[in-house]
Amino acid sequence: MMAMIIATVTSLIAGLLNAVSGVFQRKGIGNPDPVTLYSKQQITTTCRNKLWQIGAAAEGLAALLELVALYYGSLLLVEPLLMSNLIFLLVIVHFRLKSRVTSREWLGIISIGFGISLFLIIANPRGGQATYGLSWLIPITIIAALISIGALYARQLNNPKLRGSVGALIGGLSLGLTAALTRLVMVQLHYGIKPELTHWPLYTLIVSSIVSILTIQVGYGSGPLTITQSILEITSPLVSILLGLTLFGDYINRTPLAMALESIGFVIAIAGVITLSTSKRIVNVETRAVMTAYDLSKPMIDKY
Repeated sequence: MMAMIIATVTSLIAGLLNAVSGVFQRKGIGNPDPVTLYSKQQITTTCRNKLWQIGAAAEGLAALLELVALYYGSLLLVEPLLMSNLIFLLVIVHFRLKSRVTSREWLGIISIGFGISLFLIIANPRGGQATYGLSWLIPITIIAALISIGALYARQLNNPKLRGSVGALIGGLSLGLTAALTRLVMVQLHYGIKPELTHWPLYTLIVSSIVSILTIQVGYGSGPLTITQSILEITSPLVSILLGLTLFGDYINRTPLAMALESIGFVIAIAGVITLSTSKRIVNVETRAVMTAYDLSKPMIDKY
């Protein structure tokens, strides 16, 4: 019981830090030209931006808390809770802009909260046993191939909506795989440091984390926030849950009625994510909330 409480609390705090990170990183990224996506020039410019650095620091703290959460809890518990970052983002915007929460935004908040709660209560997720066999080779290969193809495809797209969709999709795929690898490393940590250093998951996680950082930044800068935020928030937990069920053997209630209710809960949560992601205040957060706090000599306004 205590392990579940620790995993829940750390996941929610990580969600808050992810919201803060998203605000600053999205502002720091700006709107790069499609031809510079995934280029050394774009990466260097982004890393030198002070707003992005603040966001990266917040993301680093969130990652540490996620490590703790995945040490104590399963992917099926932790990853849905991380979707709460949109709720925290709305709270940040609300207090920065000092305006009331609209009925549409309340609907999004209630949908996320109710959907996640319904899924977790009915599913009652329990962690399974992680394995190091060849079963990991297939999903890692497939996701790596999709990320590579998506990165090449995104650079050729001029339509910001389509480019944003592809960029966010590969970011979500990478983030979902990284979460699964993190859980694998945390499970291995129970057996000591030596097994950790002599097995491949730790080193694969390092590579996957770097790829995730790059793809997420490109996802932020690829297109409209209404599209990129929604796809990132949906793809990542979905990939993590699927990997948790298939590779970790995580347990959930699998009776027909339970699976129907679990699906309904997850769909309701997704609907809430889309509702909040398309909120005008969340879309404009990097052009209003952050700009009022910082004097930027070269403001980067979202043109979409």
